[in-house]
Amino acid sequence: MKQPFWQRWVEQGQRKTSPYWERVMDWAEARDLQEHVDFATDADWAILQQSPGRPRVFIWTMAGLILVAFMWAAFAQINEVTKGQGKVVPTSQIQHIQSLDGGVVAKLWVREGQIVQQNQLLLSIDNTRFVSSLQANQAQYLALLGKAARLGAIAHGTPLAIPAQVSQQAPDIARQETALYMAKKQELDNNLAIARGELAQRAQEMNEMKARRQQADQSFQFTSKELEQTRPLLDSGAASDVDLLRLEREVSRFKGDRDMAQAQIFRLQAAIEQANRKIQENELSFRNQASAELSDTMAKINSLSADTSGLANKVKLSDVRSPVHGQVKQIYANTIGGVVAPGKDIMEIVPLGESLVVETRILPRDIAFIRPGQRATVRFTAYDYTIYGGMEGVVQDVSADTETDERGNSFYLAKIKTKQGTLGERHLPIIPGMVAQVDIMTGTKSILSYLLKPVLRAKSEAFTER
Repeated sequence: MKQPFWQRWVEQGQRKTSPYWERVMDWAEARDLQEHVDFATDADWAILQQSPGRPRVFIWTMAGLILVAFMWAAFAQINEVTKGQGKVVPTSQIQHIQSLDGGVVAKLWVREGQIVQQNQLLLSIDNTRFVSSLQANQAQYLALLGKAARLGAIAHGTPLAIPAQVSQQAPDIARQETALYMAKKQELDNNLAIARGELAQRAQEMNEMKARRQQADQSFQFTSKELEQTRPLLDSGAASDVDLLRLEREVSRFKGDRDMAQAQIFRLQAAIEQANRKIQENELSFRNQASAELSDTMAKINSLSADTSGLANKVKLSDVRSPVHGQVKQIYANTIGGVVAPGKDIMEIVPLGESLVVETRILPRDIAFIRPGQRATVRFTAYDYTIYGGMEGVVQDVSADTETDERGNSFYLAKIKTKQGTLGERHLPIIPGMVAQVDIMTGTKSILSYLLKPVLRAKSEAFTER
């Protein structure tokens, strides 16, 4: 039977799905049917009337599905992933735990394989010798502080002020230094009182001698005047030679008394000056001696302070603590009572940071697409990925050249840094040495390009054989 013209249009892909076109197609079908009616027999007409329209619907449905699938494959994107085998490595160098001073092991607080926190106590060394020396130094230090306070008060002439540290920690020393201060102060006061007594005595003698000189001078003046008035009377006989000699003798005696008193005044002035100097010398010598002792005491305090600080540090370091958060890898001092040599390794700790570093082997054929900053998914073989999931990471570094394993296989090393140091919400521990499957996201591509890749590869390689 002749194929209708509208079916030929469908096979040629010229039909449209608009309502107008549907009406046109219905009209064409009816017209074609009328032609069959005009020339067909009754049997043909019955068969034609019973033919369903489902094949046409099925054809168009399949064509639509194929078109949608094609468009989805052309636009849907999938990730391009480079896979590699990796191993967790420490984020920093293995910490070698040592003791600076060494000693006898008193107690071991951790075991091999244990996870420790930063500053956690690992091992205690017997610190009896350090504690004894520290206590002796502290007692001597407090004694020197009290002595320095006493000497400072004496040297500067100020009231005694014992430091609160001495009063609280060593009240006996505070009372002893207070008593010594009072005794020294009393000694100084006594010496000054004696010197001031001598000065007062010399001052009194000076006053007496000045009065004697004044009296002798007055007598000398009066007698000299009387002598001058008596001399003219000798010629007239009103005065005798005896009277004249007596007056001359008295003038000479008063003059001698005056000169002697003046000489005594000079001597007493020197004595008074000497007494003043003695007072000053006593006080100055007392304070200078205290100052010298204070300087020596302060030097001892400084030296003892340094020694005390060193001993306190030794006592502190007798408790060996972890410098990092990590896992105890190996312990070398396992015996309680054993001797630890200064500077020798006690144990090793592998650091566990807030993030991990996974060294991943990348095949040379895939290295061209790997660069720092790319996202990666790390799946640890120790934990089922379908249950515990994986960890997100970022490519941190890529080796500049290939390395070769013991089997001769070449590979590049890519370091993947994770965003956290534990796995999942349960914070499952991840320790160095764990093996992982690493998927590095190198880009995206459409599903259509993925499906056409074998075809395009075959096309590019076709007809090129020799």
